Amino acid sequence: MRVPWLSIHNAESADTLAVCFPPAGADGSAFAGWREALPEGTALAVVTPPGRGSRADERPVTDMAKYADAVAAALRAVAARRRLVLIGVGLGALSAYETCRRLLDAGVPVARLCAVAGRAPGEFHGGAGAMPADGAAVPTAAPGATDPEPPAGPGRADAPLSPLLADLRLIGGYDGRRAPALAVGLRAVWATCDTRVPRAAVRAWTDWSTGDRAVLGVEGGHDVHRACPAAVISACLDDRGADGSGLVGSRAPRPSRRVVLGAGATVAVGTVLSTGAGAAAAPRAGAASASSDSFDGDPTDPVALAVAMIRQNTANPGDGAVTLPYARMLQGVFEAAGVPTEMVPTPKEDNVHFFARVPGSGPAQKKPLLFLGHSDVVPAIGDAWTVEPFAGHIEDGKLYGRGALDMKGVNAAFAAALLRHVREGARFDREIVFWSDCDEEQGPHGVRWFLSEHPDKIDPGVVLTEGGWLLNQRDGTTPMIASLTCNDRRFMGLRLEATSYATHTSKPFAGQAVIRLGKALERLGAWRAHIRPNALSRQYFAELAQATTDPVFASAVRRMLDARTERERDRAGDDVIRLSRTPELHNAMLRTTAAFTATSAGYYISIVPGTATADFRLAFHPGGGDDPGRVVAELRTLLGEGATLRVVGNPGETEQQTLDRARYYLSIPDSTTDTDVFRAWEEAVRESHPGVRASACQFEAVTSAVPFRERGIPVYGIYPFAANRDMIKRMHGTDEHIGVAALRQGTETIYQLLARLRVRS
Repeated sequence: MRVPWLSIHNAESADTLAVCFPPAGADGSAFAGWREALPEGTALAVVTPPGRGSRADERPVTDMAKYADAVAAALRAVAARRRLVLIGVGLGALSAYETCRRLLDAGVPVARLCAVAGRAPGEFHGGAGAMPADGAAVPTAAPGATDPEPPAGPGRADAPLSPLLADLRLIGGYDGRRAPALAVGLRAVWATCDTRVPRAAVRAWTDWSTGDRAVLGVEGGHDVHRACPAAVISACLDDRGADGSGLVGSRAPRPSRRVVLGAGATVAVGTVLSTGAGAAAAPRAGAASASSDSFDGDPTDPVALAVAMIRQNTANPGDGAVTLPYARMLQGVFEAAGVPTEMVPTPKEDNVHFFARVPGSGPAQKKPLLFLGHSDVVPAIGDAWTVEPFAGHIEDGKLYGRGALDMKGVNAAFAAALLRHVREGARFDREIVFWSDCDEEQGPHGVRWFLSEHPDKIDPGVVLTEGGWLLNQRDGTTPMIASLTCNDRRFMGLRLEATSYATHTSKPFAGQAVIRLGKALERLGAWRAHIRPNALSRQYFAELAQATTDPVFASAVRRMLDARTERERDRAGDDVIRLSRTPELHNAMLRTTAAFTATSAGYYISIVPGTATADFRLAFHPGGGDDPGRVVAELRTLLGEGATLRVVGNPGETEQQTLDRARYYLSIPDSTTDTDVFRAWEEAVRESHPGVRASACQFEAVTSAVPFRERGIPVYGIYPFAANRDMIKRMHGTDEHIGVAALRQGTETIYQLLARLRVRS
């Protein structure tokens, strides 16, 4: 079926029309793989602008108002008794928005507006419509424009105005700053590996709707609509047939695994399965298909609790997670045991802090013991998982899922051990507080915000959170050493930038910015800081030399600790790392490290970029002897011509201010081990793991401990379950997991710790 501006497929029996607006320069071939992926009862209508495809001989339209007027008129002719979903990709998102605006003004209902990998109207300020016909100004004429997508098939070099140039004129003359928010449901879809249109730019679309809104991530790059059509269709249409519940109905396409990044009140948040190229495998039988606010298992079983926690998708994209359903589940668990709870909202909708408080007993109560765990987890996007990351899947004695290690497994151990004591009628010599922090991974409303906004709600004597490891001997099964961390490392961001000049891709040259960046990265990647264990690391490694049954490893550790020169210490320390069963962990406990996290270059298919960047993070040990300023200066000496290194601080900070702030955090003292809680932990380790040595330790990462340590409150970190190299490497990575038996054994350690705080009858 063909009407002006539209190519409609299989519309006869369809009650839903998915109207697709192509990206810059593209024609209907941009949606070539969509028809087969649409759910039953949905027809595909592709917008075909003049000047391309079947309309190649027509004069292109370069005015957005004329474009949207024409498409709206065409849709009014076919919209009767059909549910309209407008889906715009890249530049097409703006066209879809303006068309939706006209349809609503004409009284034609639109069920949903979907913006895929496109920037919101407010980023376009107009004033660039009069570009020269030769396209010389194309790269800069359309601020905020997404990358163009050339149409498939023969070129249009002979056209009086190419589709690409026509679309760039269209967008260059568009001013969306005063465009209104529409009374329509919105799905803003970002591609997780898209370097052209980041999540923040896609998220801005929520300001242009007053209906139910969600920002969804789909795995893929900027061409995700071509590479993974089923995943994009799922993100746009996944509540079809849901009877208003927001859950996927039986007639919906099988949804892609995604991270729900923000939602209005009517959007349900659930665990979903994966389709499309590069996606993770579906969960095995028994995996949850949607999260639930209720828990029906035994609350003293840490494995059941951890599974239920993992099935709550609390992925944090960087500005806070959706943690309310998770908190409601915890509320049900604790209140069923008679433990009072409280939820404290943050300024972000559906993102809450959760508290459960077991009151203390006796006339001389001590200050509370705080179990501090975070409910948010990092997103499960990027590399493909072999299991569904939010299903809580158990296989071969391992519990898989995002947050299994960091840190829902720890939360489950804390809660199960505490609730076991409550079930037994225990009374403690102090209040025991379980706090589920909602913004630990990233976000503005974490522990520091909470303590500033609600200073009277919590005043602990000791805090127990994530941190130290329980490691096995070389045989991989016999526990060797348990550590309780008493300080964290401090991180500082840097950006490496290589510059040259931009030119046409037909004229590449040896000094391209990307090549310079690669060479600079190779030099920085080979950099190694000196081995400089601080006091906590020296204490830990001294205990480790006693604990290990490997005499060669023990000898290397002792040589490192006894070294009198930097050269001797470096050689012995490198031997320790080489011989270690967990080399990455022990390397991070012995020296300053650099971790590279992101690269960016290029913005147009026919331009060799003049700038390429890479981001990385330095991690320093408190008391380790490496000054941030000296390390940055050392790294700068490694750079070649055309590359610079910049310290990335808070907005408005100078480099010196950022360095001084890092030095301040490095000066915060270690938590004292002279507390009854630390001694109770040592006794608990001896009880639950006979023969295992216990030691204070330096944590290789960072936690929410700093605001407490600044106030002189001891904070200890623990992962109470035995860990091996593979498990530790998967922290924040793919197929994150913990051992089921180890989780139960670790929970026993927490139970024994609490047993030493009970009031004796």
